[in-house]
Amino acid sequence: MTKATVNRQVQLTRFVGADEVVSPDHFNVVATPMPLVGDKQILVKVLLLGTSPAQRMYITEERKFHFAVEIGDVMSGRGVAEVIVSNHPDYSVGEIIQANTYWQDYIVLTPDDKTDPKGNVNTIQKVPTPVRPLTSVLGAFGQLAFTALCGIVDVCDTKEGDVVVITAAAGGVGSMAGQIAKIKGAKKVIGVASTRKKCDWLVNEVGFDAAISYKEEDIGEALDRECPDGIDVALDSVGTYQLDAILKRIRKNARVGVVGWITGEYQDVPPPGPAHYYNLIYQRAKMEGYVVWDHVARFPEMEAQMREWYKAGKIKMLDDVSDGLESAPSALGSLFTGGNMGGCIIRVADDPEHVPQL
Repeated sequence: MTKATVNRQVQLTRFVGADEVVSPDHFNVVATPMPLVGDKQILVKVLLLGTSPAQRMYITEERKFHFAVEIGDVMSGRGVAEVIVSNHPDYSVGEIIQANTYWQDYIVLTPDDKTDPKGNVNTIQKVPTPVRPLTSVLGAFGQLAFTALCGIVDVCDTKEGDVVVITAAAGGVGSMAGQIAKIKGAKKVIGVASTRKKCDWLVNEVGFDAAISYKEEDIGEALDRECPDGIDVALDSVGTYQLDAILKRIRKNARVGVVGWITGEYQDVPPPGPAHYYNLIYQRAKMEGYVVWDHVARFPEMEAQMREWYKAGKIKMLDDVSDGLESAPSALGSLFTGGNMGGCIIRVADDPEHVPQL
């Protein structure tokens, strides 16, 4: 039983404007009473929160994607938590779970309620074999890795000898995608990132073959240099001119996976889209968008695969961890300013000592 008497919550105080960066100015950290645990409910202590660019849309007035967070609401977000009180026969104190925990210290969950009142994934998922660091539940063995795996393997069917280009490559999904592409036999993996520092990190630490700084060089000229014979596979999270430069250089039977549109999705007047989409016809190529939550049923299978690759030394954990619940707004904002490298995760509380080390 927890001795805590206060539950801190990060509540939305104003919506994010089209040209604003998410920051602490949009939220208040509020002390609220501890929630009461009812019949067949569990009280969990939030340990970690994941971040995603999609969360910015939750707190805009348009709120087109997933959750709509209202003024005064607790910010929505998926997290990793420990069961500390259980009134449900299927859950034991000390178990580690994933759920939409929202941005707070504690939350009461109702495991038998499989629906989400806000229309998205909210099912509680037990973590059957948790290991420290528990950041792995969100990163290398979790949503970020699964998003990369779906894109590189399922959507793009990456094969031996492929030339692969990944945008937003220094982020959690991009950095995992590059590693998976190498495992699948890609001849060359090129990352696109904002700064030279990130590019050096991708090549020297993550294992990319080359990296392009879109802020420091013309992306088209750089792609011509790095893949003069064209591109077989691209995983894009950026859109607009970066995707256009890729489409101009795809070769026959290329596959393009689209998992985001970070350069244009959050502007009042979206910038022009790709002009070279006709190349999909000329090159008999395909471009497909996807959302990882459509593949929840396969998460155990994908986790097993990632663990196998990690055990074999083929995958590195690449977590960019911010400490403290109050750091969550700045951490989310960093996804739009190029401030993170690897999976952006917020540590709310320490990993429980009863969880074994990896």
